[in-house]
Amino acid sequence: MPLYNYVCNACGPFESWSSMSEEDRGCACPDCSGASERDVAAPHLGLMNTTLRRALARSEKSTSEPSVVKRSHLAGCGCSLCKVSKKPPSVRRRWMIGH
Repeated sequence: MPLYNYVCNACGPFESWSSMSEEDRGCACPDCSGASERDVAAPHLGLMNTTLRRALARSEKSTSEPSVVKRSHLAGCGCSLCKVSKKPPSVRRRWMIGH
């Protein structure tokens, strides 16, 4: 069953599930039980690239409820955040810096 858009003159737009055989009939408004006509709407097509769609979904999710990450590091764990280099960078091959 497809989801159709209907417009009630008193209450405004709403959506309702109807069988395809009843597509030309009106639908009763859920608020006032008045007759309403089906609204012509553009189809919801998923034309977006899946990678971009996932990235947008992830960014929308993080805007309302950002995830909180708590991480405790052990002494000498070796990760790049905790690693403190005591040795200065090599100056023997300065021409290689940036490669």
